[in-house]
Amino acid sequence: MLKRILLPIAAIIITVGVILGSAVIYQKTTMQPDLPTDEDCNIQQLVNNGDGSLEAHTYWCERGSDKQWQGHEVWLYEPRVEKWQRILTTEHDGCMKLTLSDQQLDINHDGDRGNMNLVEPVFLYNDANGVSQSLSVQVSTAGDAVCSDK
Repeated sequence: MLKRILLPIAAIIITVGVILGSAVIYQKTTMQPDLPTDEDCNIQQLVNNGDGSLEAHTYWCERGSDKQWQGHEVWLYEPRVEKWQRILTTEHDGCMKLTLSDQQLDINHDGDRGNMNLVEPVFLYNDANGVSQSLSVQVSTAGDAVCSDK
């Protein structure tokens, strides 16, 4: 009788443990990726908002063993709290242009929209006064992206 009760409870505990472990691994590998380093990435563009509470950076990166992954990474940075968020990756090797105005970040590129991996279309940050704000992200192919040396 005791076996019949303990077996389902043990199965539930193991299942919950696997789910929680998977969530932690996912967050460490995907949601909190490695920051761009001088060894792997070259900054292409940096734009900031009017009050200096938010910066958007575009990097050209070559990551992994033998530099097998190459592409652009777009990151948001909050200088006041020293917080980084990766918002977009793409293996596209063409040109990109960032424009940051008000509460919108426009990411323009000269490639195919299908190879862009946007994490979220809206991000939260604190402005210079510490008030929570939202930033919407628009990805487009407007055609005015300008390349700099990679």
